[in-house]
Amino acid sequence: MNGIIYGDQNIFLPSHGNFGRYLLDNILKFKDKIALINGASDEKITFIELAQRAVNFTSYLKEQGVKQNDVVALCSENRIEFMVTVIAVFSSGATLACINNTYSDDEITHSLDIAKPKYIVLSPVTHQKYDKIIKSRKDIEKIIVFENTKNTDIINFDDIVSKRNVDVNTYKHVDLKGGTALILYSSGTTGLAKGAKITHTNLITSAQQPLPSTRDLSTIFVAPWSSTMGLICSLREIVKGKTIAFLSRFNERHYLNAIQKYKIAILTVAPPVVVILCKSTIAKEYDISSVEIIHCGGAPLNKSVITELKSKYPHIKYLVQGYGMTEATGSITAETEDEFKEGSVGKIVPGNIIKIVDVETRKILGPGQTGEVCVKGAAQFDGYIGKDSKDEFDEDGFYKTGDIAYYDEDGYFYVVDRIKELIKYKAWQVPPSELEDLLLQHPAVKDAAVSALPDVLAGELPIAFIVKQPNAKVTERDVVEFIDKKVSPWKRLRGGVIFVQEIPRTSSGKIIRRKLREMLPKLPASKL
Repeated sequence: MNGIIYGDQNIFLPSHGNFGRYLLDNILKFKDKIALINGASDEKITFIELAQRAVNFTSYLKEQGVKQNDVVALCSENRIEFMVTVIAVFSSGATLACINNTYSDDEITHSLDIAKPKYIVLSPVTHQKYDKIIKSRKDIEKIIVFENTKNTDIINFDDIVSKRNVDVNTYKHVDLKGGTALILYSSGTTGLAKGAKITHTNLITSAQQPLPSTRDLSTIFVAPWSSTMGLICSLREIVKGKTIAFLSRFNERHYLNAIQKYKIAILTVAPPVVVILCKSTIAKEYDISSVEIIHCGGAPLNKSVITELKSKYPHIKYLVQGYGMTEATGSITAETEDEFKEGSVGKIVPGNIIKIVDVETRKILGPGQTGEVCVKGAAQFDGYIGKDSKDEFDEDGFYKTGDIAYYDEDGYFYVVDRIKELIKYKAWQVPPSELEDLLLQHPAVKDAAVSALPDVLAGELPIAFIVKQPNAKVTERDVVEFIDKKVSPWKRLRGGVIFVQEIPRTSSGKIIRRKLREMLPKLPASKL
């Protein structure tokens, strides 16, 4: 095997081009089978009920004049109405913008500035949290909120979906020719999130990529559905008729209880959850013997963790990994229970084309040679909203991932490093430059740099190096709390603060991050 690696290119693309319709056509096959279970409330919905509510909401959106290229924003914790909204917006032909429900005020403002939604759909929690910001925006025409409300300024989502009974089998969906279906926010090294444009073709392609198992096994998700891992993996399960249990956030006891209660067979998680299971002192209180497969993604998992996990839980037959990103609509490579090799992130998935190139010469490399991963194909995104993306691609149209990897003679890939300077905290991306810009706003900070402190549980923790202003009196706690107020939880300075005399820089002023890593303390425990 040499040169460019091709995944299966025989992807079924329906002539109507509408991912929402593609979803519904598949969902309707599973009728009264349970589709979603809220692991906290025990609320359930069948596939036919999910389709009915989605089509009801789609018909409302179309009646209101929502059309292709109009943007509907969705900001909510994981809940059944979230997935109803997702399917409905896709089906209507509009563009869905998924906004993280833990964003700071500055971050949600930036996200709305990028997407420019006409409508926004919220949970009661996010409505209360962001009410002032949303009301101040003239571009948002309608505010729709889950659950009943007496507020006459907003629209009641429950009224819309419960008071309609559109025929799900004969409803006429919008036929599409291309276009953006979804805006997912992908952090970069240069500041706030970028809005990645995901097309209907991207999503239809992704939906046909393999699951961890072809067997009819239930799975549980805790990743937020506003994230690529949470949303894309969940849609892939739904389209194939698998039952999903979910939680809105991770709590060890709630998670273990849901596994026990619903006899979950597959855990779809990021590495920190695997580490928590390995070190858990309360897992023995629950019967989680139903778990056969752990599907892990977001960051590479250490082999020692895999060994420890299987030793502690002998009923777990497979730990399969995957490698992907927003710009590839989820997976680039993946393992399954039928095709895996311990320590790898699997083989290329359908719809993708990969080449590994030398970082300096850009020469295509063969098996066992380490270089940058470049990817293209039917799953490749359509660039970023309002941003010239030409530098993100090479002359042959491959997206330059910035990740360093190699593949073996059998076609299994191994991710070893990354060129980009993003910090990975529990699979979340943290751009150092964003935190550096915020730190420099503190009156006592003269200069600042942010690096990644390795951590067994979280992967990496953001840690700041600070040069104080002359005679300034500022403590580590002052700096940490200053940042806490301005960023999402995963971007906090959980690695702490180190006060230094100067930040190592090149003659042109660029931070020498290699030297920062050399200055890192050897901390044995996580500061979570």
